[in-house]
Amino acid sequence: MKSQIILVFCLATLICCYGCQPTPYQSLGTTSAGGYSDKRLSENTFHVRFVANDNTSSDTVCDYLYRRAAEITIKNGFTYFTVIRGPSQITERMPIHQSQDSYKDGSDPVEFDVPDSSRLHMTIQCFRDIRNEDNIDLIDAKVYIHKQI
Repeated sequence: MKSQIILVFCLATLICCYGCQPTPYQSLGTTSAGGYSDKRLSENTFHVRFVANDNTSSDTVCDYLYRRAAEITIKNGFTYFTVIRGPSQITERMPIHQSQDSYKDGSDPVEFDVPDSSRLHMTIQCFRDIRNEDNIDLIDAKVYIHKQI
């Protein structure tokens, strides 16, 4: 009986510790609590997103987003990328919490957009070579990934 109590305590401790960890850099799967996802918009344009738990700092989420952008750039045969939209926070519609008395007239709760710092997204454009006529800030994907190691 004592060993069963110890086992249950150890399992509960493990579960609590796992839940307190920041989201690791990983693909967003159906079973994972967070990670990156991306979508190709055109031959050289991609939308990148990272979803993290509350224990992951917004700086880390942003780093993960740029890391994934660099990986996509290399994976698709490009050398450089630039951010054409973002990174920005994904917003969610949240109701304003009011007392029950305010709903007696049958009105619906008021909703507003709330930015979520644990969910960032951006759109990137990739390039094979430097054609910087427009003075675009290009990021060398291999150099970026090397700096992260």
